[in-house]
Amino acid sequence: MSETDADDATALANMSLLAMSRIMAVAGHDLKQPLHVAMLSMARAVEEGVPAAAAYRLRVALDAMMRLNSELSDIARLSQMDGALQPNHLVVRVADILSRVDRDWRFYAEACGIDLQVCSSDLLVETDPDMLHTIIRNFIGNALKYSGPGGHVRVNCRLQHDRLHIDVEDDGCGISASRFESIFNAFDRGDQADRTEGLGLGLTIVRQTADLLHHQVTVRSLENKGSIFSIELPRHLPDTGELDRTETI
Repeated sequence: MSETDADDATALANMSLLAMSRIMAVAGHDLKQPLHVAMLSMARAVEEGVPAAAAYRLRVALDAMMRLNSELSDIARLSQMDGALQPNHLVVRVADILSRVDRDWRFYAEACGIDLQVCSSDLLVETDPDMLHTIIRNFIGNALKYSGPGGHVRVNCRLQHDRLHIDVEDDGCGISASRFESIFNAFDRGDQADRTEGLGLGLTIVRQTADLLHHQVTVRSLENKGSIFSIELPRHLPDTGELDRTETI
């Protein structure tokens, strides 16, 4: 295949992905309202008091609905990535982002019997907070998906010069080196597709969101040992008094 043919094939694939994501975004929009009503009803039932066993089941169902709601929002965002969606860069506290993703996944991880540990950090970064949240949330969701009961998922921060690396590490099934690029393709669910849920859009959303932010995404993995997905972004060094003006989310 010539370079021109390869470029044409890539462009066609991107157009097909965009068209599919737009269709799914429209369908997702129609689903979000009844989903929201169901979520409110379940939350109210738990708050008003039900037997312990029923409360637990309601919390599991509510947690699943909240994750579905987030995934529908991601699909809607993916459908806008042809230029309509632009990052809103702010100075944000890393701790705020990590606290959000911890809340997103804490109950689900406990229900699955997986030990989830999310670090905290006082560092400031320059990024779009909602987009960075989407990236890390998808990293953690992917790690939990491919980790079994008794597994461990760790979210850590590393500072190298003026760059912050946020790593999401698991001890799950791992990925063969030959698949490091294909895992970012839409609808790719890997060798465990028959044992996992989802459409396989999470890492596609991660890659395209990171490209919009000009942040680098990397993956390291060994089969049957686990994986580390990382996002690298610029650290922000505040001027005197600037801490009071940073974005809290």
